[in-house]
Amino acid sequence: MTKTIRPVLALMLASAAMPLHAEEAAMDAAAEAGDVGTGHEIVVTGMKFDRTLQDTPESVKVFTAEEIDRQNLISVYDLIDRTANLSSTFAKSGFNIRGISNKNVSGYGFGNLATIYLDGSPLPTEAAGGGPLDLWDLEQAEILRGPQSTLQGRNALAGAIILKTADPSFDWRGKARAMITDADGEYRLAAAIGGPIAGDVLAFRVAGELARGDGLIRNRLSGGHYAKTNSEVVRAKLLFTPAGADGIQIKASYLYDRHFGNDGRGYVFSDEPGAWDDRTVEANRPTYTKTSSDLFTFDVALPLGHVFTMSSVSTYNHLKTFSTYDGELRPEDEAYGDFLTDQKIFSQEMRLNFDTGPLQGLIGGFYSRLKNPRSDSNSTFSLDPDVDLGLTAQVAALLQTQSGLPADQALGLAQLARSYYPPRVFISSDQRYAVDIETMALFGDASWEVAPGLKLLAGFRYDQERQKVANDNVVILNTVLPDPAAAPDPTLGLILQQINGLLLQTVADANSAGPESTTTYKAFLPKGGISWEFAPDKTVSAIVQRGYRSGGSGVNPGRATTHVYDPEYTWNYELSLRTQWLDRRLTFNANAFYIEWKDQQVYVQLSDNVYDYETQNAGSSRVWGFEVESDFDVTDRLNVYGSVGYANSKFLDFETGNGQVLDLSGFEFANAPRWTWAAGLDWRHPSGFNANLNVNYRGPQFQDIRDQSGGRNVPSRTLVNAKVGYANDYFGTYLVATNIFDDEYYDYQYENAGRMQALFGEPRMIGLTLEGRF
Repeated sequence: MTKTIRPVLALMLASAAMPLHAEEAAMDAAAEAGDVGTGHEIVVTGMKFDRTLQDTPESVKVFTAEEIDRQNLISVYDLIDRTANLSSTFAKSGFNIRGISNKNVSGYGFGNLATIYLDGSPLPTEAAGGGPLDLWDLEQAEILRGPQSTLQGRNALAGAIILKTADPSFDWRGKARAMITDADGEYRLAAAIGGPIAGDVLAFRVAGELARGDGLIRNRLSGGHYAKTNSEVVRAKLLFTPAGADGIQIKASYLYDRHFGNDGRGYVFSDEPGAWDDRTVEANRPTYTKTSSDLFTFDVALPLGHVFTMSSVSTYNHLKTFSTYDGELRPEDEAYGDFLTDQKIFSQEMRLNFDTGPLQGLIGGFYSRLKNPRSDSNSTFSLDPDVDLGLTAQVAALLQTQSGLPADQALGLAQLARSYYPPRVFISSDQRYAVDIETMALFGDASWEVAPGLKLLAGFRYDQERQKVANDNVVILNTVLPDPAAAPDPTLGLILQQINGLLLQTVADANSAGPESTTTYKAFLPKGGISWEFAPDKTVSAIVQRGYRSGGSGVNPGRATTHVYDPEYTWNYELSLRTQWLDRRLTFNANAFYIEWKDQQVYVQLSDNVYDYETQNAGSSRVWGFEVESDFDVTDRLNVYGSVGYANSKFLDFETGNGQVLDLSGFEFANAPRWTWAAGLDWRHPSGFNANLNVNYRGPQFQDIRDQSGGRNVPSRTLVNAKVGYANDYFGTYLVATNIFDDEYYDYQYENAGRMQALFGEPRMIGLTLEGRF
């Protein structure tokens, strides 16, 4: 932590720990009444037009600040694992929505399929594994399921996650929290404070959190902890209202976020007795990711009479990452490397919102530019010349064509020559990529009440994207090759010379210094639908909309050539039901969907050389399913809630003009459980005692799209969590527990260098939380 940030965070922690009074007014009123229910209307902001959840036909899950606190939700992945048709992947370094990964379904393609937005700023893929995803002092989180390309643009084909941090207020407010957990030795210290600077014109809010942990993995080679983590987050916001609450509002914020480690998780040896409880590696090199984010936002809202509001949202995000890894987790240096990026992302959005009563909506323009002048990937790894390059087969074919030898004799000589080489050869690679992406868009969305209770829905986006990509790959063969002159006979020496030549040529082909290439993509994305309130508080809707992911260019590692591929598109057909019952104490909502995916960007193998591949628009698939969510205020003290999701994914067909396409027809998406569900209860007594008990389930899934013959090889898991304690207007103390029944599960498992390795989930963790407010 820098010298300037440390005292600021220390001051916040000290000032928020003073004698505590009441929290924010709305939460105080609910606490005094003993009301744990939703009571007030939940407003969805991620659709860029404030509508209540019940008036939003799109599939949205909203977590309020109260729910985040009561359920002890620490990071975005806690939200993900407790939402129908979402699940985290790869030890909480990625996620899927309706079975669609936020990164890729087939493992290839340039852009993301789902994006996390923080105060209007899109976070790059690298941030999903260790960026600013903590939920401290968050005002609301919204998970949008289904294509959001109309309003969000690129990288939202599967959906989006919208995070909104708490705004300043014109009365003094503050809170603090201290947490400690047993299994990973983590502790967290957090505080937030804010209030007026100049009457009702200028206000501020500062929030910060510091976390340290030993992690869950022990390195037997060094004797220490292998997955230590630490993070430091400070957020400062200003609110300026020169004309009062009903006039122009200007919000400016800065986020300082530093995350180091891998959240205490990573691959461990899973083929040993007791591996779940004693997670070990024997690595001689570190494995961690260091992420730094500096995010600036400037948000202006200007009312123009009673109908129109002009909005401007400007963001600038400087995100840097550095990762290093030990590929085999053993003392042998068979696979290791590092990776760094330095991205600068600027975005500007202008919107004109309008509300005439029957007609509501918006029209806007968007511009963004992402510049990453250098993504540098360095790796050293080994490969089997026969399995990965088809070397022996190539030599045998040459002997047949050049020397006229019979097939069996040529193969025998090739195998004899192969015995002079080690089983594996080592290669070092330094790959550098420069990316410059510029996006411009015009978009709109509206609803028109043409008759009482009957609305027509429409939207569009015209998106234009320009990509500039350059690459520079340097590949070196590290293995010493046999000397043909030392061969026992001249014939064998000639064959060794041919093999050496093939290996060296393969390495030479992978070296390149590609010139900058520019590609441009345009897309029109329409949306249409109808909504009918057939009874009070009961509405049914139907929506059709188009989603897309832009195309791109890539590099064939085996040939050092560049190639271009086109955008991919989806049509999403959705039915929704929004209902409230029992004087709005019971909410029951549902969505059913069918996604048709065309021109899918997929992996195509061009030869027996495992590195001779590229991305082509050669696939199609479909996903169908539903989400059902309910919330019930049983009494003023007891609230119960639940959700269930089903997503059925399948690749339909692959067609390609050249190469050996990997035919996945009939296969399901990887890391895509069909069933997910969650449920919980929240109880609060007027005396101050309270409890939250919740459970979430993720069904079995395939961990790979290439081999599904053995059934779903990632088993299901069920996690039960609780937060129990006492709170009054001044402070609270809680006992928290996650995975209470210590359900043993993993996200991914494979054989690596003769050992089974897995990404285990979190074990049972018990913690203590102290909270205070004023």
